[in-house]
Amino acid sequence: MFTVYYANQLENQKHLLVRLLEVQPLQDPFSENVILVQSPGMAQWLQLQLAEHFSIAANFAFPMPSSFIWKLYKQNIAEISEQNPFNKSAMVWRLMRIIPTLLHLPAFSRLNDYLGSVPEQNKLFHLAEKIADLFDQYLVYRPEWINQWQTADWKQMTISFVQQLSPRFKPIADNIMNDIGWQVLLWQALVADIQQHYPEQQIWHRANLYQTFLEQLQQGYCPKNLPTRIIVFGISAMPPMFLSILSALSQHIDIHLFFNSPSRYYWGDLIDHRYLEKLKQKIQTGSKEIQTPYDETLAVGNPLLASWGKLGRDFLYQLTQLEPNDIEVYNAPEGGQLLQQLQRQILELTPTASAILHYQAGDDSITLHACHSPMREVEVLRDNLLAMFEQDPTLTPKDIVVMVADIDRYTPYIQAVFSQYQEEDKRYIPFSISDRKVTESDVLISTFLQLFTLKESRFSSDIVLSILDVPAIRQRFEIDLGELQTIRDWVTQSGIRFGLDKYDQEPVPNYNAWQNGIERMLLGYALKSEAGIWQDAIGFDYSEGLQGKLAGKLAHFFHALQQWQQKASQNLMAEEWRTAILQLIDTLFNAGEQPMVIALLKQTVHQVIDIINETAYPQVIEAEIIGELLQQKLNEQDNSLHFLLGKLNFCTLLPMRAIPFKVICLLGMNDVDFPRQLPNNSFDLMQYQTQKGDRSRREDDCYLFLEALLSARQKLYISYVGYSIVDNTEYEPSVLVNQLWDYMADHLSHPDDLKQLRFSYPMTVFSEHNFLAPHFSYAQEWLPIAQAQQQQQHPLREFDQTLLQPENGSHQLIVELDDLQQFVIAPIKYFFEQRLGVYLNENEQERVESEVFELTALAQYQLKQRLFENEPQNSTLEFEKAQREGMLPRAEFAFLQQEELEQSCDLLRQATAQYQQQAADSVMVDVTFELDGQEVRLQGQIDHNYQQQYVDWRIGKIRDQDVLKLWLNHLILSAMGQVTDSRFIGINKGNIETAAFSAIDQNKAMAQVAIYLQDFLQAQRQICILPTTDFQQYQKLFAEENSGEAQLYRQLMEQQSGNEFDKSQPYWQRLLVQTKNLDYAAIKQRFTDWFAQMLEQLEDNATS
Repeated sequence: MFTVYYANQLENQKHLLVRLLEVQPLQDPFSENVILVQSPGMAQWLQLQLAEHFSIAANFAFPMPSSFIWKLYKQNIAEISEQNPFNKSAMVWRLMRIIPTLLHLPAFSRLNDYLGSVPEQNKLFHLAEKIADLFDQYLVYRPEWINQWQTADWKQMTISFVQQLSPRFKPIADNIMNDIGWQVLLWQALVADIQQHYPEQQIWHRANLYQTFLEQLQQGYCPKNLPTRIIVFGISAMPPMFLSILSALSQHIDIHLFFNSPSRYYWGDLIDHRYLEKLKQKIQTGSKEIQTPYDETLAVGNPLLASWGKLGRDFLYQLTQLEPNDIEVYNAPEGGQLLQQLQRQILELTPTASAILHYQAGDDSITLHACHSPMREVEVLRDNLLAMFEQDPTLTPKDIVVMVADIDRYTPYIQAVFSQYQEEDKRYIPFSISDRKVTESDVLISTFLQLFTLKESRFSSDIVLSILDVPAIRQRFEIDLGELQTIRDWVTQSGIRFGLDKYDQEPVPNYNAWQNGIERMLLGYALKSEAGIWQDAIGFDYSEGLQGKLAGKLAHFFHALQQWQQKASQNLMAEEWRTAILQLIDTLFNAGEQPMVIALLKQTVHQVIDIINETAYPQVIEAEIIGELLQQKLNEQDNSLHFLLGKLNFCTLLPMRAIPFKVICLLGMNDVDFPRQLPNNSFDLMQYQTQKGDRSRREDDCYLFLEALLSARQKLYISYVGYSIVDNTEYEPSVLVNQLWDYMADHLSHPDDLKQLRFSYPMTVFSEHNFLAPHFSYAQEWLPIAQAQQQQQHPLREFDQTLLQPENGSHQLIVELDDLQQFVIAPIKYFFEQRLGVYLNENEQERVESEVFELTALAQYQLKQRLFENEPQNSTLEFEKAQREGMLPRAEFAFLQQEELEQSCDLLRQATAQYQQQAADSVMVDVTFELDGQEVRLQGQIDHNYQQQYVDWRIGKIRDQDVLKLWLNHLILSAMGQVTDSRFIGINKGNIETAAFSAIDQNKAMAQVAIYLQDFLQAQRQICILPTTDFQQYQKLFAEENSGEAQLYRQLMEQQSGNEFDKSQPYWQRLLVQTKNLDYAAIKQRFTDWFAQMLEQLEDNATS
């Protein structure tokens, strides 16, 4: 007997099922209750509900309909092979072998145009995948076609097919006939190939199995191993093939099918009003395409159910054709909120004219939330959930489900927002994420798959380091986290940029390749760089001594990766791939880190290779194809185990998951993302003759949206990206959301009430508007910034310029000359680093991954410095060394600037020759100053003294810091009576330039140094705000009559935002962000005290 239970709420269906199990228990207590479900999530929910009622839920089986019916086939039809030869994965490889042999036939001209006479394997593979997927659909939804294609009647079937085409397809009838022709021939070739592989067996596939098994059942055959009864629960749609089998089985056992019907009235013939409008327009224009008479009476019913319910409507029609026993249990949703009103109108099929919705103040049962980004969607969701928990103490996280179209896209945002608070925080919400692809959720698996794409990889430094960063790989080579950071530094310092092999483009070596860097590290263990070039490599100074062990570990990893890259660059037979991949797993991954994942990888490899071997594919296979197959197989893993764990549920919008929750939240309901659409397959014949029961991704999503609306018991929360994060352009939500909003606008007693249900949010979490009505936020950590913004103050607290005076037990203070020099050159930087302990320049050195085509300014300076310090005849050798260090472009391009750099070095040698021929003296500094009644003793050492002259130089242009150091040393030496004049020599754009100071009175020098010392001591407790670069610009600024604090602040901001080479820049930026109240008069006076005499004494000139 076939019984269908109709109900509008899943809870009612559950009660009916419980009653059925109580009234009609199985006679054999050891027999299984077989309940067919469409998703693991539904099975999990139902099992929990049954366990809650019976205190235990044991001896229940929850198979999918397809696997259950295939099991029946195998148990009742002889000679079915253990492996289904018409499995989609197996068909792909057979088609890859068959298609090239048929391309010469006229019927395959379309495929030949696409593939070419000698198809590329990757292109052929993806085409074979599409065709195999199409054949798989035909086997389930058009079994009659498949059976006819294997007989002589297929030509007549083709003629009949074309004759039945609707008028809009008539113009392309020839193309359709061509598609039928090559598909029939290809299917017949596929069957013949399988028959040849299994010569002693009858060839079975789902189409002829269905036909044979159904005929047996209709002739009275009672299948073996039938369960006592079959229950179908939580399924909104089913292929007609499966439904026919279940109907035939009902002659022998009871079939109980529970269908969640949105309406208590028959709605199987309900027609979408949009279709009726199109039909009406065609009648008015006299279109010949109309084959169905237009009847306005068909428009009766709920337009939302008509528009979104095609999937369930077709299934309801199929059920009524079976003429089963009907049991109906419908309960109207209680409550006066908009959500319940809407659900009742759908239940009662309320006519459009009388469907009135009444909004009551405070009704938030249906709300729409527009944000600027997915991150803001999740942040806003968290605040709204916290508000719900506060308003309803009975609401718990397990009562809420959050569904998104693409869970993998939203996972980083969910984890960032909901993992922010600890368990002891009142804002903590326990959550779980299900339905993630295993290839996206596990870094070991994603890295494993990445290894199959290395054939086209440039092996950039970041990519290889990201592979090494995987714990299972890092531990395999015994590299800890501290050593990994050292390796990152080494990679930058050794010149590694891209490329694996040093000689990947022979005969021109790539000295930025990993091989060159590894060779340098290993050589550095024995030879320093100063030893010169040895076997086309130069030693790396940082890997000497005990660090050589780390270099060895890195070399071990490199060789393992290099060996795999050589394998992945080849095309191998399937069995060779099995050996190579299993060896890769053992070589690269530590099995003890994630043993279950490693076992899964190996199992997947065996499954994929076994399928290929089963089809006897005779050719070598590309690594990319093997990687794709492994990815597809791994993504088949059920990852819904985190669903219904008693926490806030995040999951993907999946068919047949109409599980009731108090609150249902839908994220990412964007116009371009939902309903999801798959690209049309141009040669899919089903699109030309659609039938009830055909599946469509769009129609599935429409029904999902309907089920979400009907499954929410208290609230339906809808969110989407409504504004551009770049220019605030407004975006539309999903067309389904618009349809819902249009329906409510048309039926609300006061349409303006709809504005109360839509909310727009600020772009950032720290906006002051988040804390002002109608918005709210629980992110109290952002409240101070929001309050400052509201009061139009600067968002950060004013910089506290005062510290406690450092303790000093003695009457005399000793100041090191190096400290004083650092302070005078960069007082802001000095205060942050020496007094606050804040180092803003200690960021990881940026790794460059691009090829060297020209020397950067820094590289030019470093190379000139090396050339200058060596003899001129060694310049070519220095270039060769620099080339092997990865500093220079490839081949002869490395030497294009040699002459120019050598000329600069020669000019500076000439300018400094008279000093370099002398022995420089070092002057020990020990000068005592009396400052505010306290003795301050300045101590240090000043080098570069040549017979009462202080002279220094650099192989570059003279910087402001060079002038400051020159000036300070000149003053100190003058105060000691050790110098007559001082100069600094540099070179800029091929010209020698100098900065010089002539003799200065000893007392004046002492007084000027005292000023610096006084401010130095003051800087121990209070920051000294003073620009120490671009002296002339600030001198001009302070000289202007109308200049003031605003002009100074603007000048500082412009200077510190544009000078990327100034190491004080990040400290100035940090200070200026928190300081708007600059003491203009004090800064002007300090500038005069520090630099007036210096600028007056400075002599600078340039000579060619």
